[in-house]
Amino acid sequence: MSKADEITKEDYVLTNINLEGYYVIKLKESNSYKIYKEGSRYYILKDNKKVYLDKQVQNLVLSSIREYERYGI
Repeated sequence: MSKADEITKEDYVLTNINLEGYYVIKLKESNSYKIYKEGSRYYILKDNKKVYLDKQVQNLVLSSIREYERYGI
């Protein structure tokens, strides 16, 4: 990861919906993480630590979520 405290566009691969119905983010390291919301910011839990999404990644995630909600799976 390029910054220890944020997920950047360089780390991001895609946003997907899990079979349990929650959204996950896939990173270039080939791991997927559940997305959580805290106020207006989104984060993942990686090694039991909160890692926030930077603004660009947050916009990409929200765009994907809107598309899933509009068109379905």
